[in-house]
Amino acid sequence: MKTILLVVAFVIAVPALGQEVKHAPTVDQCQADQRLWLSKLEGPESGLDDAPFSTLNAWNAELDQCKAVDPQNHFKYYNTTSEITAEQFIRAQHFIDRHGLHDQFIAEDTAGKR
Repeated sequence: MKTILLVVAFVIAVPALGQEVKHAPTVDQCQADQRLWLSKLEGPESGLDDAPFSTLNAWNAELDQCKAVDPQNHFKYYNTTSEITAEQFIRAQHFIDRHGLHDQFIAEDTAGKR
């Protein structure tokens, strides 16, 4: 299971590294986005149906910037990025399950293909 987490973390992190942000968000924007996105992530009916994986990557990238722009609320941004990453992990796990790739993943990981 630990290896699955590492692979999924890599799949999640790599696309975010390639994203370019044109300007730093403002404190007001950071706080508003954090509240909105957390409500979508934790709501009784997930409001994430319209948020593709790439959007979740963009949210994470912005909230990482918000940690520096609004350090007093660092924990809120950290918490929300953790929720986003958990949602991404769940989606990746569902993909692996849907396509019957779990055994192949385990076999390749055991063989050292990382």
